[in-house]
Amino acid sequence: MRDDYIKVRRAARSRLTVADFSGGADYRRDESVMDPALSADSYNFDFSEGVLGTGYGLTEYDGFAGKEIRALWLYKRFDAENGVRDDRLLAVDRDGALWERSEGEPKRLGAATLTGEPYFTNYRLYGEDVALICTEADGMFVYNGVSEPYKVEGAPGITSLALHYERLFVTVGGEKNAVWFSDDLDPTNWDASLSGGGFIQLLDERGACEKVISFLGYVYVFREKGISRITAYGSQTEFSVSNLFVSGGRIYPGSVTVCGDTVIFLAADGLYSFDGVSASKILPGLGGLFADGGAARAYYLGGKYYLSFRREERDGKIGCEEGEYVNNGLLVLDLGQMSYALGRGLDIVGMSTADDNGVIAIGSDGRAGVIARCGSAFGAPLKKRWRAPITDLGRTGVKRIREVYLATETPVTLTLMSDEGERTLAFSGKRGIQRKRTSFSGRRIGFAITCETPSARISRPYFIMSGD
Repeated sequence: MRDDYIKVRRAARSRLTVADFSGGADYRRDESVMDPALSADSYNFDFSEGVLGTGYGLTEYDGFAGKEIRALWLYKRFDAENGVRDDRLLAVDRDGALWERSEGEPKRLGAATLTGEPYFTNYRLYGEDVALICTEADGMFVYNGVSEPYKVEGAPGITSLALHYERLFVTVGGEKNAVWFSDDLDPTNWDASLSGGGFIQLLDERGACEKVISFLGYVYVFREKGISRITAYGSQTEFSVSNLFVSGGRIYPGSVTVCGDTVIFLAADGLYSFDGVSASKILPGLGGLFADGGAARAYYLGGKYYLSFRREERDGKIGCEEGEYVNNGLLVLDLGQMSYALGRGLDIVGMSTADDNGVIAIGSDGRAGVIARCGSAFGAPLKKRWRAPITDLGRTGVKRIREVYLATETPVTLTLMSDEGERTLAFSGKRGIQRKRTSFSGRRIGFAITCETPSARISRPYFIMSGD
């Protein structure tokens, strides 16, 4: 028997599997120390269920006959004369006109033109359900659903408002160190007196008063760099102030939203949850995602916190980024599961709810849409991407990827990345697991999955590798 055969040593093979995508993204840590199951950048996928599924987008909403709007509210009204509910939709168009829709075509309300950002609340005034509509420049208007809206003389220039024990507490323009409050039982009376309205000055290092909310029996003032609490029961002579949280960076007032028994807000260093006493950071891995929250807007509905903000552009332009925009990012956070989805390419500058349609988003161009898991913006597919970190996988030496396996129901591309270059593999959409043979190497390895279709369902990629 011959014994002169050359023995060839075969490189040991291993398998890298991403079994679950629900860990989400991490924008804080260096890629080299991240888990391969996390994403270094992700958008327009919903990964909350462990797969890369169809992300959030916008569907058509035409509640105001195609008018360009910049604010929308649900005016809750009871028609006492007929004994029935008579809820209406109110909107302010881009020219500042106030519109109403109950049935049929919308109609213009009065001749007033509202400039600046408008604020709204429902109130029962003198036995009638009325809408209070305010702006910093124009003051306060009252609409009872029957007569034309009328202007309240002497009201301050309001920049945020909160109803609390039959008083209206507000922040005002020009006087950022004070919170104003109306007369008891009459939010249209702003005469400063011991038996009427007044103001509370807040002078300390927490800075300007930016937003007020009523929460757990107190008025909370979200300031530039902190939170103060006003105890306001009964007579104003018994009002008191406590200073609570101090932030390491600016708090963005448009993000402050009461979400059941907690308040969620965005600050310059990330997202926070506030329980009425203390604030704690949540989703710390998203800290590096928020490029700017100055125009951030948020809404809470059905256990979910919706936040629009500005994020950095990466890997080309998507959706609204093709033109001028204010915000281009969207976070949808399920507070019950603490799971979330990240969107990109959606320019949302306001949110509301109406007609049981879910959350209505208003764009900077005046177009309104419903936030939904549709993977597109008004029918145009949004590019979706999940990029894993480029790491050494905990092993020294060169790694070689020999085979790639992926389950996807829609066409996608999977791009292998290393310190030596990139290689893209195309997968068709079909049932079952697909396999691609390849030869790709590098000391540090990563991958990205990109989808151009509205819907998606991608799961369990795994890689057969050999190494030195």
